[in-house]
Amino acid sequence: MNRLALLLLLFCSLGLHAQTETADGSPKAERALQWMLQQQADSLLAAMSDEMRAALTREQLTAGVAQVEQVAGAYKKHGAWSRSQQGQMERWQTDVVFGETTFSFVVAFGADGSIQGLHIMPAQQEADDDPLPADAVEVEDTVRSADGPPLPAAMVVSGRSANPPIVVMVHGSGALDRDETVMANKTFCQLSRLLAERGISSLRYDKRTFATQQPATSMDDETISDAIAAVSLARVYNKKVYLLGHSLGAMLAPIIAQRTTLDGIIMMAAPARDMDEVVAEQVEYLSAPETTPEQKQQAISMLRSQAPHYFKPQGQVKAAQQLNIPMLLLQGGRDYQVTMHDFDLWQQALKGHERAELHSYPTLNHLFIEGEGKSTPQEYLKKGRIPQQVADDIAHFINHSLNP
Repeated sequence: MNRLALLLLLFCSLGLHAQTETADGSPKAERALQWMLQQQADSLLAAMSDEMRAALTREQLTAGVAQVEQVAGAYKKHGAWSRSQQGQMERWQTDVVFGETTFSFVVAFGADGSIQGLHIMPAQQEADDDPLPADAVEVEDTVRSADGPPLPAAMVVSGRSANPPIVVMVHGSGALDRDETVMANKTFCQLSRLLAERGISSLRYDKRTFATQQPATSMDDETISDAIAAVSLARVYNKKVYLLGHSLGAMLAPIIAQRTTLDGIIMMAAPARDMDEVVAEQVEYLSAPETTPEQKQQAISMLRSQAPHYFKPQGQVKAAQQLNIPMLLLQGGRDYQVTMHDFDLWQQALKGHERAELHSYPTLNHLFIEGEGKSTPQEYLKKGRIPQQVADDIAHFINHSLNP
């Protein structure tokens, strides 16, 4: 099973930042949690708003907790509830322990009592173990696109050069924050610090589906519109702007580059194939040896049914071939979500492209974290470090494109 893909359907935040108060617990919130734990999808769907029912399937709700347990371990307990209010939205949250890992369960109710948000996400880390370099500053800002809500953003301005270029960071799939938090890891936060040490500024922002509880309805809603708006914001700070996409963001980087002006794109773990083929490969990789072909096909069908309807062929390879800007493609050799097969396809497609540069790292996984042996979803539960070499390669690419 593609456990991470299923987890990312649940790992998101409602973006409600009102004052939180401790409460004994809400019967309706407790009931929603129990329905989730007992995989009572029909009960959950019946309690949801029309918008939530349209965005989620019974299969997604049934599989959600099962997949969390497969990655982290069996459900053990949950703690006291806390309550917050923003406008007419009532939000309840509790810590839930699966195995040895603590997650946050969040459920939000509208004024009519219907469920308008339902999420499981890794508990926030309290300590900031990715401090800014001493000569860098971080400035809060807002990304504003014409068709979406304002998105909280952070600009890290490097102090290593007088007029540093800017990298705009574009997330993978799912409702992700500005740091691209996946379980214990914050890929974009780490990268922003590593690049600042190398004289490069960066802009990262909360994804639209993270900042609101509303599901995306198109690839523009999911990624493209806000990425273009983020590029426009970056140009307020500096005219030299690069786009760095990870996973889905990397796949869409050539398409985004066709719709706005960029000085170059960096593609980290970019799928070269259609998502149907990628899903089938992930199922094969994660299947136990005793899994039958019929069971594998059932898993593939279920994952395809859970994918958003707009996850269709994007033509990313053809778009990249038509670009006349510098391109850097980076790939982890232990990545099972986007594999070396994708990297090989990119190499073939961009062979002879004078402005394309490609690097692979044999020991890195999908989050560009080092490890040994077969990569598994359990790796993401432990915080890892992005090697200095990855940041060096990005910085060299940018500096060389600016001063060929």
